[in-house]
Amino acid sequence: MDQLRIGVIGIGRFGRLHLRVFNQIAGCEVTAIADVSDKLLNQVKQDFGIEKTYKDALRLIKDPAIDVIDIVSDEDTHGPLAIEAIKHGKHVFIEKPIATKYEEAKEIEQLAKEHNVQVMVGNISRFSQPYASMKRALASGALGTAGMIRAKRNFSKEWFDHFGHRVHPVYESGIHDLDLILWYADSPCQEVYASERNMSGYDHPDLFSAVLTFENGLIASLDSSWLYPKGGPHNLVETLELAGTIDADMEIIGDKGTANYKLAHPGYSIWTEQGVQHPELTLWTTEHDGIGGAIRAELQHFVLQVHKGEESPVAPLHDSVEALRIADAIVLSAKEKRPIQL
Repeated sequence: MDQLRIGVIGIGRFGRLHLRVFNQIAGCEVTAIADVSDKLLNQVKQDFGIEKTYKDALRLIKDPAIDVIDIVSDEDTHGPLAIEAIKHGKHVFIEKPIATKYEEAKEIEQLAKEHNVQVMVGNISRFSQPYASMKRALASGALGTAGMIRAKRNFSKEWFDHFGHRVHPVYESGIHDLDLILWYADSPCQEVYASERNMSGYDHPDLFSAVLTFENGLIASLDSSWLYPKGGPHNLVETLELAGTIDADMEIIGDKGTANYKLAHPGYSIWTEQGVQHPELTLWTTEHDGIGGAIRAELQHFVLQVHKGEESPVAPLHDSVEALRIADAIVLSAKEKRPIQL
């Protein structure tokens, strides 16, 4: 298989970002797209020179000329579409989360083994160098034994218009930090206790807080909100066709040292008459030869692993399944106001 033929499902702003990155990667080619919007299909077909377009994602999945399915659609479609794609023998890249139901995630893992296909979830933070450096510091013993992890992730309030009626934030924002916590903890989670609050009146809460206890004794806390004000400094100002802020902190406390990374920081600033920007330069940077950063490293790694016929050693599928199990427990704990044993 010299050239992987990729079909992208969902061509909103993040799907178009995937398209742009895949166009830069050797060994693959996007040959088909699917979306419910005729307007988007026609525009992307024209902009990217893609001949095959589908309004029905299942028709794209069944296309025998497609080797890889890239799922960048709404969160609740990830599980069903991935399951169908694997049953048709396709390799699959799934933007996080893997699904919004743990049973679907388990089925994806089982089917991937049965059909001998590569499935990887877009846990982009594992490919962001600051977070990867923290993992290396743990693995080298520089921090000693990790005893506590603190994670915080806040998003622009105006973005919740898109997600407040669509998906619980634990699956949209919290899943990033759950994945990192699992990566760093390297141990099964035993107990989850969570609380949430709805301050904006949407179907889903706009903030939640959770404490996780792991088999090896590690304690992790995770706080997330979608209440960052519009007037705050923006750090998403390039590449993604989206302006706003991700304010994320990650701290690992070991018995020999600590590591801390703040995604929103004033290390680089642009001051204009419209306000102050702190451009984020790790996730999807605009570079001299196109889009770089973690998104390029992630998709390039996936393409390489498909060519090699090997599961990703950086982002193994089981970790995404386990992260979803914890996410479900957070939702249940907050709903029933009690700790959940895993």
